[in-house]
Amino acid sequence: MRATTLGKAVNIMKGKLLSGKPNLPIHEINFARFRSLKSHQIYICTKHSKWEKQLAAIQKVRPVAVVIPNHLSAKGIPASVAIIRVKDPYAAYWKMALWNWKQFHPKVIGITGSAGKSTTTAMVASILRQHFRMVHTEGNLNTFSFLPNYLIRLNDQHNLLLLEIGMKSLNNIRRQCNIVKPHIGVVTNVGEAHAGSLGGLNRVVKAKQELVEGVRSGGVLYINADDERSKRLDLKRSKAKIRTFGLGDNAYIRGENIKYTGKGIHFDVIVQSKKANIFIPTYGKHNVYNALAAIGIATSMGISLSNIQRGLARFRTPKMRLQVLSTKTGRTLINDAWNANPTAMKAGLNVLKQIAYKRPKIAVLGDMLELGSISDKSHASIGQYAAKLNIDQLITVGRLGRKIALSAIRNGMNSNKVFSYYRHAPLIAHIKNKVPSNAVVYFKASRKLHLEKVVQSLR
Repeated sequence: MRATTLGKAVNIMKGKLLSGKPNLPIHEINFARFRSLKSHQIYICTKHSKWEKQLAAIQKVRPVAVVIPNHLSAKGIPASVAIIRVKDPYAAYWKMALWNWKQFHPKVIGITGSAGKSTTTAMVASILRQHFRMVHTEGNLNTFSFLPNYLIRLNDQHNLLLLEIGMKSLNNIRRQCNIVKPHIGVVTNVGEAHAGSLGGLNRVVKAKQELVEGVRSGGVLYINADDERSKRLDLKRSKAKIRTFGLGDNAYIRGENIKYTGKGIHFDVIVQSKKANIFIPTYGKHNVYNALAAIGIATSMGISLSNIQRGLARFRTPKMRLQVLSTKTGRTLINDAWNANPTAMKAGLNVLKQIAYKRPKIAVLGDMLELGSISDKSHASIGQYAAKLNIDQLITVGRLGRKIALSAIRNGMNSNKVFSYYRHAPLIAHIKNKVPSNAVVYFKASRKLHLEKVVQSLR
């Protein structure tokens, strides 16, 4: 963040300085991360963790200052630590973050979509870090409440803010865009994710529309030309230049000649009559689309195709997203357990088929949550899809996962190849004892099922 003084920070937060010198220099804010507290930071406490644990960290580290709410006693805070009282610490944190944001003018990239936004963001980062110093989204901390974490980290060295823009409700994307006003935006696709919490697919479209309208005037907005639901976005309400990516002839960023190898995917990209061969060290046609979106962003940032090639070749998949892992037994595990929706699960099953080739293909699929009224239909569609792929075993986890299993059997899959479990222990035992040692095993479910723990135990 931009260097300031304790006194000025107190004024920005609209707080009261109980102890400490107003001219004390301040360089860094820590909100709620008491386990990683440093002595040079201002620590802003949170109501979401026990004060006793936060106080213990304060006593051990002795930061420059501590921000506490009016109702909290300052007893136990070391005398060397300045104390600031505020009405609401989180609101004070937002005030500091917005103040810091106004000190800098980085280029802003905003990426949203029902699936692929984290992977696309990682691809963009892999390309652009060759040329830019950036602050970018961490993990899945991508909703409005996490935005100050990134605004506060900006300093004089940063010339790019790369944001994965997620949401759990309507107006979440709009509120983020109203602050950062992206220069370049991408909607990777419009799918079923969060349809339950939002109240249906029409409201998912409405939520993604917020980025369409949120890219600043004169900016650039990339849309998936091949995604049917993206065609329901009202692009006339955008003030940005509209560009498309896809595999069709009319796409501005066009991919073709997709070829799968043992280490990833090769494909050609055509950008304004220029062609280049791209390699991405991951799998699935859906990741070609993610790469095309990333190429579009990089092109708009003035990056050459040769540097785009280099950046994408160095890309590494985000945690628990199509991570291909070997085991001592000889099995290959595909950890895709970060989260799940029908579109992403079908894409993952295709990857299983590509990677396994002639080896035994095992799919471990669990509940897809937050689908609301389309839940039953969605789980049934996955069972139907799995039955068509001719996989060797379908293993389901959870109550909704069981609906995938029943649908697969209804659609012609041999019931002797279908198994259902509700806990990790019998699932792990099944894979160890009833899955061939040379098999490829794919894992996909919503986060609450924690299938990554199954993967870890099998490694």
